[in-house]
Amino acid sequence: MTIIWKDFITEIKTRELFSSMFIFALLVVIIFIFSINLSLIQASEVGPGVLWVAFLFAGTIGLNRSFMLEKENGCLQGLLLAPMDRTALYFGKLVSNFVFLLIMEVFTLPLFMVFFNIDLLPHLLPLLYVIFVGTLGFCAVGTLLSSLSANLKTRDIMLPILLYPLIIPIIIGSVKMTGQVLAGEPLSSMMNWVSLTLCFDIIYIAISIMVIDFVLEE
Repeated sequence: MTIIWKDFITEIKTRELFSSMFIFALLVVIIFIFSINLSLIQASEVGPGVLWVAFLFAGTIGLNRSFMLEKENGCLQGLLLAPMDRTALYFGKLVSNFVFLLIMEVFTLPLFMVFFNIDLLPHLLPLLYVIFVGTLGFCAVGTLLSSLSANLKTRDIMLPILLYPLIIPIIIGSVKMTGQVLAGEPLSSMMNWVSLTLCFDIIYIAISIMVIDFVLEE
């Protein structure tokens, strides 16, 4: 809980992480708007992919900074020497990344509605569930890999290289579910994608718990 509170206080003072993620997500949406012709392509067909690409790239910025402050200020070694379970450090960072990314996504949705002229309000609850499940898996494996790449000089490059192949199942499931939700289908009709995404969420969290001690010691 202390780690979560520390991250939130730091973000409230600087506002660097949230602002950079939100601006990047906004730029991705705008670039796609000007690169596709919505008069020839239905917005509901390309919208889910654009939305999750924006979440993915913006979230990578947040994950890259997850352990950066602790590493640069020499605080990470102090946290490792503290009498606490290393898993608590992982879950503290996971919750921080998860909440920051969710806030950014909530602010991005109204802009997505405006630019793509898609009314999300009738499908808001199932859409929020899809975003919640997809973001959880992304942050679960992303936080683990962020702790691993924090010790590398090329962490800005290595994190996407390690992260993107691993989250392909989650992103595919999230895009498919988002498309079906925008088409008006209930979540009960897409349980195969829901089960797939939830299974990978559980797998990534379980693997992170098992290996976080070894990753932080490196």
